[in-house]
Amino acid sequence: GARRRLPGTGRREEAMAAPKRPFKITDPKLARAAAKLMGPSQGLHEDRKIYLEVLKKIGDGMVFQFATEQLRDDQEAALESTKRSGMALSFASPRICADPKVVLCAVRRDGRALEFACPALRADRAVVLEALQTHGGALVFASQELRDDEGVVREALQRDGRALQFASRRLRNSREIVLEAVRQSGSAVVCASRRLRADRDVISEAVQRDGRALASASQELRADPSIVLQAVRQDGLSFQFAAPELCASREMVLSAVAEDGMALRNARVDLRKDREVVLSAVQRDGLALQFATQGMKGDEQIVREALRSHPRALKFVAPELKARRDLVLPALRRDGSALSLASKELRDDRRAVMTAVEQDGLALQFATKQLRADRDVVARAVSENPLAQMYAAENPARSSLVTKVQTSKPARRTWSHPLLMCR
Repeated sequence: GARRRLPGTGRREEAMAAPKRPFKITDPKLARAAAKLMGPSQGLHEDRKIYLEVLKKIGDGMVFQFATEQLRDDQEAALESTKRSGMALSFASPRICADPKVVLCAVRRDGRALEFACPALRADRAVVLEALQTHGGALVFASQELRDDEGVVREALQRDGRALQFASRRLRNSREIVLEAVRQSGSAVVCASRRLRADRDVISEAVQRDGRALASASQELRADPSIVLQAVRQDGLSFQFAAPELCASREMVLSAVAEDGMALRNARVDLRKDREVVLSAVQRDGLALQFATQGMKGDEQIVREALRSHPRALKFVAPELKARRDLVLPALRRDGSALSLASKELRDDRRAVMTAVEQDGLALQFATKQLRADRDVVARAVSENPLAQMYAAENPARSSLVTKVQTSKPARRTWSHPLLMCR
């Protein structure tokens, strides 16, 4: 069918092309020299001399954009620029973009410069292979004939498996080519033909490298327990792409959460209130507690296991348990910032706050005002992190800092050239 693109890509040219960036030149003498490039021409020889001097000092070939029309059509200036930045070819004249020597220099530096070569050179196998040495995605700029060349496409896939999306339809239906692509990047399977997205070996290779590649598998393979487990092992959230019958299978869900607790997210509701399933999930990843039912979030054993696995799971604990010292203090010993998730009673509890600031002095900011004015608490927090002083209720450092900022002199402006966007 229609050619598929990888998720997150738009137009291929936009996806592969590098942005053209402005330059910041801090040296006034250098900026004045660069400004000469945009002034009246002083003859090719003199213009080239000024340009090469500026290029040498700046060290970035993208300054070629400020060169005169004559210099953009000059082989020496173009070669020196592309040696430093392949994408400088985008500013060259059509004659230079058809010069094999300059184009080869550019693509060796940055394969994406192939976009600016003339059609004849984009159909030149040697030039394209050079471009693919530095950027597999440069295949998008090759001619149709070369995108159907198995050797060229294999070279691209060695650098980036996602380049499969730019291969011809014939090669995207080749089992060997697709297997090579997914071994480099599992997400490349989205570009394979429908026949190969139903191939067990292809999908198995893909999900082992990117669990979310399961989304591109056939319905039959998304209902295959072994394939789904391979995907979940790589990325727990890939369980969302499993067939509905697997999300409703207690045995399958138990196996999935044992690999990655976050797989609980896509289990059927009746399984998210199953104590054994939820306990297994939070033991693997405490943050999986967020996907349990409210009743499970109030279960003491489940909460204890969740906090042992991840202190910040406190965010998802039932309100009545957030005030339990015996549950919250062990979490604070591991992550003091979890104090922000505790109940108001514990944020006003001296022992709890002391425990938190001993682990992270900046946790002082989450204590009540009364404890932020407690000298012992503040001293303990500051000893752990001096910046914690900023959160003390009575803080002379803050007012002195504000005064210092207000009385400081503004920075002296540097020389600038508006057209060059220099500063």
